[in-house]
This record gives sequence, structure tokens and C-alpha cells, in this order.
Amino acid sequence: MPELPEVETIVQQLKKRVVGKKIKSVEIVDPKVVDKKIKKIIPSKVLSAKRRAKSIIVELSGNNFLLIHLRMTGHFHYLPKGRELEPESEQFVVAMFYFNDGSILTHNSIRKFGSIKLFNQEQLEKELSKLGPEPLEISFKEFEGILSKKKRANIKTTLMDQKVIVGIGNIYAQEALYHAKIDPTRKVGELSLAEIKRLYEEMKRILKLAIQKHGTTVENYVHIEGSGGFQKYLTVYFKDRCPKKHLLKKITLGGRGTYYCPQCQK
Repeated sequence: MPELPEVETIVQQLKKRVVGKKIKSVEIVDPKVVDKKIKKIIPSKVLSAKRRAKSIIVELSGNNFLLIHLRMTGHFHYLPKGRELEPESEQFVVAMFYFNDGSILTHNSIRKFGSIKLFNQEQLEKELSKLGPEPLEISFKEFEGILSKKKRANIKTTLMDQKVIVGIGNIYAQEALYHAKIDPTRKVGELSLAEIKRLYEEMKRILKLAIQKHGTTVENYVHIEGSGGFQKYLTVYFKDRCPKKHLLKKITLGGRGTYYCPQCQK
């Protein structure tokens, strides 16, 4: 499932390609994935694109917003005027947005777990009110305060809880904990102030680097311009050994496969 760096990458690309353009028509291929009510508010101008947690928010004219969840296999293809969709991608298209300059944005979903929903401002704010703060925006004091309320919880599952802190999933939780030298099975209340500080710093550093590298492509993730590059920097996720050549251990935490180094992480 795309996490903060992957979604942020796509948002920045959407800003360059579609913000400021007018959607003149839309073809909804699969109404189970894409809200068919979108057709009623088209034509509409794209005013902005931004990220909140692991979601994409596209603001349209007329107080309308598209809330986009990519889930495991959702992605976009952008076709400049005159360029046709490749046949191998066509079978997974769930919606096509046609712009006034002749370009097309297709939304594709292989397993169809994602969604594009239409909201007004009030509905959107209600939906987003369930989410925790952004990890790249909070101070260390705020991060410490968040963790202090979860002392009995497991540190890895806490990092992945979107009501606690958003955008971090299985990949970046494992990577941050490795670099912070923290065993993912530990309880939050067991961590020292120095460990929390180290985790805070590594969380931010890794997320920023992953954004620079356009996310991590291990299986299905692709952005508008191609694949991510952070997989070259992974230290434990889906690895056999850590950078120090220690054999990694794989366990299940919160229903998710988790790799860690018993020697480096205490």
C-alpha cells in the first residue's frame, strides 16, 4: 500500500500536470471504485492537489473535492495530447479524465481496493478529522506527547496507527525502527527519552529521503513518471540480512510481516 512518500510523489506530479486545467468530461469505467456522482459536477477546473496521510485530495471548482485512496494497486497514467493508452494498461482503467488541452489522466486499479470519492468541504473535513497529525510537521515535543498516550501499545503498530500519526505504513515503520536501533516488539512505555528522540529524527530523515527518491517500488507501486527508487536504500524490509550482515528475524506484528535485526535493535 502506498505510504506517505509514494502519495506525496504522485501529488507533486499531479500539481505539475493537471492543476489549473479544466476537466471537460470524465468516463467512469468502474463505479464500484470511482464515485459516479463525479459526472454530475463536470466540467470543472482543477484548483489544487495535496496529500493528507496516505490520501490524495484534488480540489475542484464549485466546492467539490476528490478524495483518492490508492490502496495496494491504484495508480495514474498521464497522456499528453496525441498519446494513446498502452494496451497492457487499458484493462485496469477504472476512470478517464479528459482535459481542455487534449490531455488525459487515467486512474487504474489492478485489484480495485482503492477509491475516488466526491465530497464537499464539510464532508471532507469530517472524513479527515479521524486522522492523526503529519509526521513531517510535528515537533519532537508533540511526538513525545503522542507516544506518552500509548505507553502500553507496541511501538511498531503505534507508528502505523493512522489515528495516532499518519502516513507511515509497514515499510517506513520497519526502516525507522532499524535506524533508531529499536526492537519493533517493545512497548512504547519502555522507550527512553533518547530512544524516542532518535526515532523521531530517523522517522523524519527516512521519509524525506524516500520522497526525494520518489517512493519505494517493491511490488506494484508506480508513479506517473515511472518507478520509485528508495528500494535501493532499504535496510531490513524484505531483506535477509541487515547492513552489518546480521541475519534478520521475521515476525508478525499487528497482522503484518515485520523484519528486524535482533543484534542491532534492542
